[in-house]
Amino acid sequence: AFGARDAMHVLERLAALHVHSIEQPVPPGLYEIMAELCERSPVPIALDEDLIGLNTRDAKVDLLNNVKPQYIVIKPSLVGGWAATQEWIELAKARNIGWWITSALESSIGLNAIAQYTASLNVTMPQGLGTGNVYSNNIPSPLLAERGVFRYRPEVAWDLSSLDREKGEV
Repeated sequence: AFGARDAMHVLERLAALHVHSIEQPVPPGLYEIMAELCERSPVPIALDEDLIGLNTRDAKVDLLNNVKPQYIVIKPSLVGGWAATQEWIELAKARNIGWWITSALESSIGLNAIAQYTASLNVTMPQGLGTGNVYSNNIPSPLLAERGVFRYRPEVAWDLSSLDREKGEV
């Protein structure tokens, strides 16, 4: 996140680069500053960390109605699961706020669940589901994130043998 005083200058420079949007340009919790940036920014703003910890419908409505972001970024495991994710999506749609789903450093198994859920939503916009490859000890899986596409390869099996080793059962 940028400092509150520097954010607009950075957003203006990013606009010259034709950036699609920017996630959470200032630290979470600075709602008045974020609302002003969302209103004035030449680059669409996506709230991300500001969604985390808002567990009531009223709190979510209040955030969206007062900050008025152009987008929200939903991390299911950090916003409260599938029901909370669906609620964020419905609230965003009702306000013509775009949204996308990203993973939050889940393992292959968690990433698989998020990918299946996201696929059920018939999304057309790119999603952020490629974080599983940041681990050196992730569970080998048939999931592949490559050149902006996330796909399942049925010819590759899940390899859960490392879980057996951790229990001492080889």
